[in-house]
Amino acid sequence: MDSIGERVKHIRLMHHLNQQQFSATIHISQGRLSEIEKNLCKPSAETLISLSQEYKVNLNWLLLGEGEELK
Repeated sequence: MDSIGERVKHIRLMHHLNQQQFSATIHISQGRLSEIEKNLCKPSAETLISLSQEYKVNLNWLLLGEGEELK
């Protein structure tokens, strides 16, 4: 996975959630999530923190694709 968007989508699919369900848990709109997954925009710092806390994702992996996926 080369991009943040691909890694975000991977986390969503790993939890068997659709975009609407997943976006609600990280406090963004479904449209914004779609843009992030398509690499049309980058997630905000708040979104990254929500992802890390809600799904126990390693921020280094999420941002850079390095290290372990989960904390």
